[in-house]
Amino acid sequence: MRGALLCAAVALAPAAAAAAPVEVDGRVSLRGIYSADAPNNPQTFLSFLETDARASGLTDGDLRLVLDATFILDVTETNERRFGETERLDQIRNLYVELPGLGGRVDLRVGRRIIPEAGNAWVDGVEARFWVDPERASVGAYGGLAPDPFDRAFGTTFQAAGLYGTLHRPGLTTSAAYNTVLRDAEVDRQFVFHRLHWKVADGLFLSTYLVFDFVDVPEVTTLLGTVDYTPVRALNLTLTTSRYSIEQYRDQTVYRNIIEPNQALLLGNEVVDLVYNRVRFSGSLRVYSSGFHYQSVEYKQRSQDGREAWLYTIGIRDEDVLGTGVRADLQGQVANEFQSDTALVALDLRRDVGAAWTLGGRLGWFDGRTIGRATERGRAFDEAQRILLIGAQVAWRASASHHVDVIYDGAGETELQDQRNGQNLFIHTAMARYSWLY
Repeated sequence: MRGALLCAAVALAPAAAAAAPVEVDGRVSLRGIYSADAPNNPQTFLSFLETDARASGLTDGDLRLVLDATFILDVTETNERRFGETERLDQIRNLYVELPGLGGRVDLRVGRRIIPEAGNAWVDGVEARFWVDPERASVGAYGGLAPDPFDRAFGTTFQAAGLYGTLHRPGLTTSAAYNTVLRDAEVDRQFVFHRLHWKVADGLFLSTYLVFDFVDVPEVTTLLGTVDYTPVRALNLTLTTSRYSIEQYRDQTVYRNIIEPNQALLLGNEVVDLVYNRVRFSGSLRVYSSGFHYQSVEYKQRSQDGREAWLYTIGIRDEDVLGTGVRADLQGQVANEFQSDTALVALDLRRDVGAAWTLGGRLGWFDGRTIGRATERGRAFDEAQRILLIGAQVAWRASASHHVDVIYDGAGETELQDQRNGQNLFIHTAMARYSWLY
């Protein structure tokens, strides 16, 4: 029994159960990120606190407490100039108490919870799960308030409710759900979720992830499908398809600041029916005892402007270079993106030094230029970049409970220039992270 989290967990237990054995495990991670640009050295410092905890055995009925949260603080109170402002990521993703096996068949949870079985539905309320076949098949229902979609805060404006079912069999795991979100007493979003992982045969797996929205026009807004085939131990082939569309809300303009924020220059305040479709075929081949060769080709299409894109990747990964213990990954990419042509070469190196230390290094070269210069947007935003990326990492496992990481990344942009003085940019970024696993 250690730490403040444990004290909070014990406080939830009835006095009569104070003597019951309590088990607590989790992680607290504190990160600090510093970034500065040369030559004029504008600086940004951010700190993150991430924590998750699970306490069980709080009562004789095995009452449990679960916490999963992230906090961010812009210490310098200076907006990050490259993106205009520092995005607020403060959020408590999960904070609930759980009473499993109630009556032998029911798991009861109260509090804030992201429900994976329901397509990551998010609710501040109550969830009950009934095991039709213990540990193999279940049905569940949830209901309550929904966190605010902008700042993740607790509020009464939104309400959420839904039903889900799960099935687990040897070689098969699947779940399906219906979810609805209300806003101002009207349906704001409705969607159906389905997930499947199926071992079709030895070496052949099929996975799907589907979200179907129908508050407006019935449409598949998210689809991930993967066929993974390993005909022999040395060869793996994977075919992946995906579709991403804007989730359907009754009043979509309310969500324009959280939907596709990277499209702000193109969309302004207008919300359009934006759809991305993608197909990727990849393969990896073991060419010697510790080495793998891999390739992939990817095709993408978007509805916004009818543009297409291609990405080809080739690389080799070695888990023990020449018996030195060095893990190396050398990768090259060539892409004809929607409005740019790019090329990338990257090398990643890692090596364990004893049981407590891991050293790493990265080196990359990127070349890119926008296309479509004859268009109005092309004339306004045409730019080229040649970027050299360097990085280093030191990880120290002081003990099973205490880990420390120090990471440095440098990016030299040889064609994009600081508009104030016409000089090339070099961006320094350093991160230090301490983690306590208890």
